[in-house]
Amino acid sequence: MKTTFRSISAVLLAALLIALLAACGGGGGTVSDVGAVSDTAQDATEAAETGTTSALSTIKQEDFGGKDFRIISTNQDNRHVDVVAEEENGATLNDLVYRRNRTIEEMFNVKISAKDDSYTNITNLAVTSSQAGDNPYDLYMTNFTGHSAATAGALIAWNTLDSMDISKPWWDQGAINEMALGGNSYLITGDISPTCLLTSECILFNKRLLESIGMEQPYDEAFGGTWTIDLMTKLTADLTSDLDGDGVLSDKTDLYSFSLWYDGSTALFYGAGGYLCTRDADNMPVLAFSTEKNISVYEKMFKLIVDNRANYSKSDHVQSFNVFKEGRAYFLDITFQKIDTFLRDMNDDFGILPLPKYDEAQENYLTNVSGAGTAIILPKSTPDLNFAGRVIDGMAAASYDTITPVLYDVIAGTKNVRDAESSDMVQLIIRNRVYDPIRMYNIPGGDVAEDLMKQASPDIVSYFAGKEEAAKAQLQKLIEAFLAVQ
Repeated sequence: MKTTFRSISAVLLAALLIALLAACGGGGGTVSDVGAVSDTAQDATEAAETGTTSALSTIKQEDFGGKDFRIISTNQDNRHVDVVAEEENGATLNDLVYRRNRTIEEMFNVKISAKDDSYTNITNLAVTSSQAGDNPYDLYMTNFTGHSAATAGALIAWNTLDSMDISKPWWDQGAINEMALGGNSYLITGDISPTCLLTSECILFNKRLLESIGMEQPYDEAFGGTWTIDLMTKLTADLTSDLDGDGVLSDKTDLYSFSLWYDGSTALFYGAGGYLCTRDADNMPVLAFSTEKNISVYEKMFKLIVDNRANYSKSDHVQSFNVFKEGRAYFLDITFQKIDTFLRDMNDDFGILPLPKYDEAQENYLTNVSGAGTAIILPKSTPDLNFAGRVIDGMAAASYDTITPVLYDVIAGTKNVRDAESSDMVQLIIRNRVYDPIRMYNIPGGDVAEDLMKQASPDIVSYFAGKEEAAKAQLQKLIEAFLAVQ
């Protein structure tokens, strides 16, 4: 069935790319400001679903008699746009969400309403509602710090619901499998949150700069599975240059091989297969800090960033993007969401690549997801699990059918990209995301790459040794808390 679903997306992508790039026309087509979804795109959706199984058609349809379905969503980084859309206003994501919500209302005979708040307030509300037996909302969209509600015994495990199947491809299997403790998944995400998909990290390259030194655009290597951290290190060697000749490298004036904010080092660590735990026989995480693989990954990163004199920003994330925007960095680490925010007015064209692999033997390109990504939770006080599960699963499936395929092309259809390869890259990146529980649950040592790179320190072994005792204690405390509420 998964292959059938993806065949729909292939048809949609071909038709929607034409529609969306036409909409981008004069430039600046982005998730936030591209014009309304065209009739061509809508017709493509309907045509693709005619005679072909859509994801939404696999969800059991029920009549809930006009019942209100109430959503509260985090407003962090504008993430409430995942669900809040009161009317069509010409913005692509808003209009897609509006149409999805109307489709779900008709399918289940419900009335969807949504408001936003801070993720902290939402998580706290889930706890207090569960304790008081209240039910102010049917869907809580917070971020991955929401695990505190799980350890407080306030949440229902999604995998225990009979009304939805979280093994389906519109639910992120990485989040489900890696964030689970003892087999239960209290925080999940997927296509229901378009902005969470957009928190995926990628690498951009400046086409003009590569052409100026006779370097081929590395699409062939990326598609061929040979885009590795060693290759990126080789390509960026000796590219950093003191343009003003003052003897001091400055992110305001000079040219850099690679630019990244400090959390980009975490992205590279996970992209190259670094991972800080294994699983025991009970499916509980066990620390695995000083493995040969983790040490080797960091050593390769150190060469790329420190030895190749990358612009590694420890505090000013805006300037790390400005260096690339101003045409003074060959490569950049960034999330999809920030492309729109920080590079909208960039003059040079750029291409999109996945995070580099550890080596060619690594099976997939990987991308990490920050704890700020949207996660959905369900309080134990939820009175009608069939109602909640059916509608939530329907929303995710509808997003998978009609929103996610458009996001691929909106990202790759900005005025600075203009190539079909980047659209394929976006799909490649979004579907292989990493959720290391050590980092996602804020266990000491989870910020290893950031902590060491801020000091330009190569001593990862000593770092792990200094963190291990505290990490073991906190991880054990977390596991005991989860076991106590199961």
